[in-house]
Amino acid sequence: MRIYELIFICKPDLPEEEVTAQTQAIQDIIESDGGKVTKVEPWGKKKLAYKVQKFDHGFYVFFEYSVEENSALPKEIERRLGVAEPVIKFMTVRIDEELKRAEKMRLKREKRLARKPAPAPRPAAPKPAVPEAPGAPDSEEKAVSSDEAPAVSTDESPAVSQDAAPAVSTDAAPADSTDAAAGEENNG
Repeated sequence: MRIYELIFICKPDLPEEEVTAQTQAIQDIIESDGGKVTKVEPWGKKKLAYKVQKFDHGFYVFFEYSVEENSALPKEIERRLGVAEPVIKFMTVRIDEELKRAEKMRLKREKRLARKPAPAPRPAAPKPAVPEAPGAPDSEEKAVSSDEAPAVSTDESPAVSQDAAPAVSTDAAPADSTDAAAGEENNG
């Protein structure tokens, strides 16, 4: 089965009944030649993106239908729409190939996710163990003391001590300006 989408635009000055009659005629052609109409949506009068046959508005009608593999029905519909007086523009698009492609991509994605192991849950930071003593403070004071506990770093990079000595430059320090002036006097 091949699935097609058809959209056609009728002249804006037509009465609603003539647009409905054109829609019914297309539907009858599809069904008489063994096709199956899946969806018919009259979108109504809309502004065109550009003028077509001196019209800037038109009645849009959308069809989705399916036919057998070797059917000449899409070409016959396009031929009839091309000679129909009320129709100013039409387009037929085959969508079953895109549906197959989308289904194939979905199956590929599911297969890839099934192969990939589930990520291991991260271990929670250890909490300091505080034994309960008979004279232990009540639960409110415990919450305050647990908030004051030092934070545990989850970074995997090694911690740098703040007491480390500053870096020492290996470049030679520039000579004092008075020494440089004295050296120039001796050279010259």
